[in-house]
Amino acid sequence: MKKIKPTIVVFGCTGTVGKEVMRQLQDHDCVVRGVLRNPERPYPIEIGSRSLDITYVSADLNAINQLKAACMGADAVFLLTATSPNQVAYEMNIIDAARYCGVRRIVKLSAPVVHAPAKVEVSQWHRKIEAYLSQNSDDFCCLRPYAFMQNWERNTFTIRHFGKIYGSLGDAARNYIDCRDVATVAVNYLLTPEVLREQSVVLAGPEAITNIEMAAKLSRVTGRKIEYVDIAPEALLHQLTTRARLPQWLATHIVELDDLAIKMPEPDEDTVTYLIARKPRIMDEYLQECRQLFKRKPVWRMLF
Repeated sequence: MKKIKPTIVVFGCTGTVGKEVMRQLQDHDCVVRGVLRNPERPYPIEIGSRSLDITYVSADLNAINQLKAACMGADAVFLLTATSPNQVAYEMNIIDAARYCGVRRIVKLSAPVVHAPAKVEVSQWHRKIEAYLSQNSDDFCCLRPYAFMQNWERNTFTIRHFGKIYGSLGDAARNYIDCRDVATVAVNYLLTPEVLREQSVVLAGPEAITNIEMAAKLSRVTGRKIEYVDIAPEALLHQLTTRARLPQWLATHIVELDDLAIKMPEPDEDTVTYLIARKPRIMDEYLQECRQLFKRKPVWRMLF
């Protein structure tokens, strides 16, 4: 009798991590169903490009019946929604839908636990979701990365145009992990035949890096001087809300993450080698691959 392929549902399939989960799952013997919040959103992986086992559905994260339809017949769910004040409600809705549909396993992308005196509101959101997940599933795992290398792409404007990195990190270091390595851990947990025993796993990259060190690394790959400008948390918050025009909650989150690294030193070695059976990517690899994102565009190109 032919073995039935497992069906994996991927929420957040168009995001940086979710897209990579989709890409890696297509190399395994499984059916992959990506969930789009907007039916007009471009597919992260074109249907039929490599595998006939990739499909998509669209679902409103507030509509429980649509979420049930998205989870129907699934064996496992990758739980990821965009960070926002609605995240707790959205992910609880997905957990409810998955339980109703008899989904056996949920792998959630979460965040590290934060202890006083540091405070990160988004981390508190994740703790609420994790608690709800533990009440509604016996086979789950929460992945807790510190910071993604790809988050540096949010700083491309000031780096390209002014040659500057702004932050309130001082000389503290942050631990960065490549989203592709996080996706590999997620895929391994989604597909393993064993019941998941570890209900949470801290994911750390190979090194902790200061913003001063990041400025030096970016200077090397861009061929121009990049400077780190350390400013007070209040000044950074003002700059993020007025100049970058970020919503208050997101600007506050960025400032809180800098404060977290100061008050809670982050690991300077990886925790994922044994999970992915290889050494994780280092920051220099990521920057070399993506150096064009940080380079200043020629003036003649900026005129058109």
